[in-house]
Amino acid sequence: MRLDFRKSFENGVFAGYHHLEISISPHYHFNNYLHNGNDFTPKNCINTIVHLLDYLEIEPQEYEDLKVVNIEFGLNIIPETDIENLVDSLLYYKKTTFVVPEPKNPYFKITDTTKHKSIKAYAKGLQFVDYPEYAIAGNTFRFEVKSKKSSNIEKYGINKVNDLLKIETYQRLGQELINEWGNVFLLNQKADFSNLKSDEVQFIKIANKTDFWIDLYRVKFGRYKEKYSKILKGKNNIHSQIKRLIIDKLFLYQNVTFFPQPNRTNTTKDQNVKNNLKEIKGQNVTIQQNNRVCLVTKLDISMQRKGSKFLCIAGLKWFQTNDIETYKEIELKYLSLKMKTRPMEEQIYYLAHNIRNNYTNPKHNPNQSRKRFENRNYKPNQLQLFND
Repeated sequence: MRLDFRKSFENGVFAGYHHLEISISPHYHFNNYLHNGNDFTPKNCINTIVHLLDYLEIEPQEYEDLKVVNIEFGLNIIPETDIENLVDSLLYYKKTTFVVPEPKNPYFKITDTTKHKSIKAYAKGLQFVDYPEYAIAGNTFRFEVKSKKSSNIEKYGINKVNDLLKIETYQRLGQELINEWGNVFLLNQKADFSNLKSDEVQFIKIANKTDFWIDLYRVKFGRYKEKYSKILKGKNNIHSQIKRLIIDKLFLYQNVTFFPQPNRTNTTKDQNVKNNLKEIKGQNVTIQQNNRVCLVTKLDISMQRKGSKFLCIAGLKWFQTNDIETYKEIELKYLSLKMKTRPMEEQIYYLAHNIRNNYTNPKHNPNQSRKRFENRNYKPNQLQLFND
């Protein structure tokens, strides 16, 4: 997570800040900033974004002020074909060549479709091969789309940060991944010719040479690409296999709401960002009493930002430091026994979450809905995606 305050000058003199850019990676945050090689559902992403905004003490009514100007979204799958062979086989996105930007990472390819959009395809498993503790399968393949222009992002139905909190947005992004993979062309250098006719074998052998495709004009390129795909069927058609895996994973995301989050053991980066934010905002530690109370707990929340309606993270930390007895009462009422085994930072987050939910959706309180949620989503082996 990074905060970039853009300075404003008048006659060469610093006058303040005209806007703030917030850069976040929800998937990395979800994994303690270690990796993005596991599965990350739309609900996981929505909850993580809300957590980050809450951590920065950005209130829901302020979400409409946050415009999305850059987005990167992707998917991890585990193909049957060898990952090195798969990445080597990637040739074009439409008619733009995939390239290896860094020779030291030969199994990472990218293509710049326009100045504002790029497609990445790479061996995610090999990227973390030296970190077995992350449990990322060695054959994991990641396909990503990055868009850096507001007009492009708006085509996905995304304008403000509120749009990233809607489940239908992720359904649209999922369809976009399927569409973009349809624009990818790859070769199968290890095709099985046993069921092919002699003229088909001859065509595939010629077409498997990358030089064959270089000088073809657009119509001819499209015709030969279609012919290549029609000849290679079933296991010979790697492109179709990957498309099926993408669709299967997206379908899985529709049926599995959450994947479990690793314990958050290191929030130093977040705290540094938050401290910088307070410093730049000119905030101080003086607590100004103004007799505001939480709509749920009825406790004083004057130590929180003006406009707060519920006891949130800042207030909970204040009670933990200054009134431990009250904090323990809050904990007893709004935190389940299971959550009490989590790191303190997570406990406070869930306390704030449960307090807010107690008002916005009374059915979702920690004593009732949490058990229903866990029974529904964490049955034995339910989250096992692949059977070895």
